[in-house]
Amino acid sequence: MVIGILEDERDVAETIERYIRTYFDGIGRGGDIEIRYFSNAFDLLENYRADYDVLFMDIQLNVMSGMESAVLIRRQDPQVLIIFVTNLAQYAVEGYQVNAFDFILKPVDYNGFAMKLSRICKELEHRSDRGSVTLKTKAGFMRLSISRISYVEVRGHDIIYHMDGENITARGTMKNVASQLEGHYFSLCNSCYLVNLAYVKKANKTVLLSTGEELAISQGKRKQFMAHLAKYLGGTI
Repeated sequence: MVIGILEDERDVAETIERYIRTYFDGIGRGGDIEIRYFSNAFDLLENYRADYDVLFMDIQLNVMSGMESAVLIRRQDPQVLIIFVTNLAQYAVEGYQVNAFDFILKPVDYNGFAMKLSRICKELEHRSDRGSVTLKTKAGFMRLSISRISYVEVRGHDIIYHMDGENITARGTMKNVASQLEGHYFSLCNSCYLVNLAYVKKANKTVLLSTGEELAISQGKRKQFMAHLAKYLGGTI
């Protein structure tokens, strides 16, 4: 689990880190934790990669606030759990604009913090069943929820992820993408399209998706695709 701490008060940051290590050591998962500390928002944003599971962010920072940096982070990472740490309870209302998971009031006490961590762990376990993928795009690293991907298209050396009317382009190969999404109910309808079977509305000579898009089924992929779809509709694949 990768945890980031954005806090300009070093003693507060050290307390949060100590509480995190105490909690995870106590449940036998101390070796699974990587903690990255940032004293200002610019360092976090400059080095940000969408591989964080949790971010503890102080709202009141000297130059750029935690709330402002959270808005920028959400543009490339809609999945990371953001927990704001603040002196003032009224800031909690603003957190809805960045889908904050929780809030912690200073001074931070261990018992309350441990309860927050327990809730965080349960949420991450629940999310692991749904899954996500991290892509490297021209704009930087971005994490996508697998359930939002209707299909993946290869076009030259570009991989295009189609999601709810939004397209995200990354570099890669269809072979690697298919391997990455294995076990998440995707199947090739031809060499160019890897389809999320949850979005299939109708399939015959073409695949009609619930998004309204229609994709060709190639002769070579037809038998395998229809078999995968039948298994998916039957509850297994």
